[in-house]
Amino acid sequence: MFKTEEINIKKDPIAQLLLVQLSLFLAFQLLAFIGILWQGPEETSLKSEVVRLLAMPYDLGALVWKPWTLFTSVFSHEGFFHFLFNGLFLFFIGRMYVMMVDYRSVWPLFIAAGLAGNVLSLLLMQSPGMQGYIGSGFLLGSSGALMGMMMTLARLNPNLPVRLFLFGEVKLKFVALGYLVLNMLMLGNSSNLGGTLAHLGGAAVGLWYGWRRGLGHDPLRWLYFNTNSRAEPYMKVSFRKPESDDAYRNRRLEHQASLDELLDKVHRKGLSSLSKKERQLLDKYSKNS
Repeated sequence: MFKTEEINIKKDPIAQLLLVQLSLFLAFQLLAFIGILWQGPEETSLKSEVVRLLAMPYDLGALVWKPWTLFTSVFSHEGFFHFLFNGLFLFFIGRMYVMMVDYRSVWPLFIAAGLAGNVLSLLLMQSPGMQGYIGSGFLLGSSGALMGMMMTLARLNPNLPVRLFLFGEVKLKFVALGYLVLNMLMLGNSSNLGGTLAHLGGAAVGLWYGWRRGLGHDPLRWLYFNTNSRAEPYMKVSFRKPESDDAYRNRRLEHQASLDELLDKVHRKGLSSLSKKERQLLDKYSKNS
């Protein structure tokens, strides 16, 4: 069980990331609508031009003229289900990350993992067998960055319980391992090889960052907006084991005995005879009874 304090919305990086991705996705859809009205439903529509402006091309010659796409592609999605899945993934994994790790490292890790995934995909897509594909190929989506966030969280909190549909409660380390193995098995599928490589690149950064954080070092601290203050989660979480029936009954009996003793003292000597600590205990027991 855990308790959470009120979220500080002004410091909510997950909401900020979701807002950036939602804004770009809605802009894509608006431009697609305008393009259909003016140009017809063709691949040369206005939306496609904007996608090519933000997506990272595998062609190094094209990338030289669009270096910003190494970053913008991490925040952009073209398809609805791609955006929906990544958005839900970011919401749930991001909330757990903020609670269990901190909020200041969300943006730096998201960008670092996404950038690493893009670079790994870009480099391996230059292999001789992919030369016929890279001319028109491009990379788009935040999946690599999300893999990095999940791997960091799993490295630091491997036994964190996660409730999955159809599977029930599963430890996070098994969820992360499952995603990692699934992507490794997909390396033989050339239809989305670039995306799979980006996932693995982001996962590698996440595991490395989690390992370093576990040793007490934060290699991304220099990217924090405020480096003078300590990175702490804005949602403080404390775990405790469920109380057994016997422990609960014993605790209630102890409380009842202490309450009876205090009431007996009040009956014999009056309320003024109680010390400040005894009055606080009496008030606490009265509220919990």
